[in-house]
Amino acid sequence: MDRRSPLAGLPEAAAFTEVAGVRLPEHFGDPDAEYRALREAAGVLDRATTGLLRLTGADRVRFLNGMITNDVKALTPGAGLYAALCSAQGKVLGDLRVLALEEALLLLCEAACRARVAQTLERFIIADDAKVADASGEVAVLGCYGPKAAQAVARVAGSPPPELAPHHHVEVRVGDAHARVVATPFLGVPGFDLLLPAEAAAAAAERLLEAVKGVGGRAVGHTAFETIRVEAGTPWYGLDFDENTLPQEAGLETTAVSFTKGCYIGQETVARIHFRGHVNRRLTGLALEGNTVPARGSRVLRGEAEVGRVTSAVRSPARGTPVALAMLRREAGEPGTSLTVEAAGTHLTAEVIPLPLTPPLPAA
Repeated sequence: MDRRSPLAGLPEAAAFTEVAGVRLPEHFGDPDAEYRALREAAGVLDRATTGLLRLTGADRVRFLNGMITNDVKALTPGAGLYAALCSAQGKVLGDLRVLALEEALLLLCEAACRARVAQTLERFIIADDAKVADASGEVAVLGCYGPKAAQAVARVAGSPPPELAPHHHVEVRVGDAHARVVATPFLGVPGFDLLLPAEAAAAAAERLLEAVKGVGGRAVGHTAFETIRVEAGTPWYGLDFDENTLPQEAGLETTAVSFTKGCYIGQETVARIHFRGHVNRRLTGLALEGNTVPARGSRVLRGEAEVGRVTSAVRSPARGTPVALAMLRREAGEPGTSLTVEAAGTHLTAEVIPLPLTPPLPAA
């Protein structure tokens, strides 16, 4: 997925960073203003870490429904859902968004798990009429997020997008290109991902940026994206959870798991936890005192005992303090619990707070 960002040519592109092997703009000169654009207006950003798998064949729905944690059979063309692909032990091999078309299922996977998801699905196709193809190189993904994101998309598409449920999608035109607009709620602000042919990405990015500026927004880099993601309490594969994590440990049970759909790989473990037990650790929010932002992997202590590790941390402009996501043992994860975090050779005072770390924002 190594390619030039369609936003890289902007004169404001001040710095770049590598995320899961993908080079992205880190910021466009003013990360604080980019964050405010996401909170108050709209921002456009490169979502090149999002890969695309295409599942075709007459058995595609039945096959995928037996593989992932959510109910694919319920999807009609234009609908979508969020799900996890688990191991036989119920651990998350990857998370994905499933978009239903008339002739195919599109699977949106982040770079950290795209290859594993594709390989796992291919390995289980035996007698089914189903085929997995990695179309990541053919498609560019641009994000448009913020309270005025729908207004910006309306400007670039010529008409407002319809009211879309989370992960539902519709086709529009952006200039000469067809684009699929996907409702993307994971940042705690309204937003959309636009799937476009790769060759149309640069021209589409210019049009979308012009539309975003027209509603008071701007281009946004990865720094602002990460800040608002952590504030929203949104776990990210490869950072906050991975192949050693159960869905309930990452808090995916309310968004990615159906407990009524029937069998899928890992279902016995996931269902047993839900109906009969609990997990011993869970992704939790932390508010920290002072100005130090702890590094990922920093130890979280209760007294002298380690009770978890920081998985993501940022300085939250909305709260005025650093905040973090941390995988904590169950006995230390109650809101209001006082903990300490080891960081930069010192101990930071922290308090467990519920997710999301800041209130979600409605559309303008």
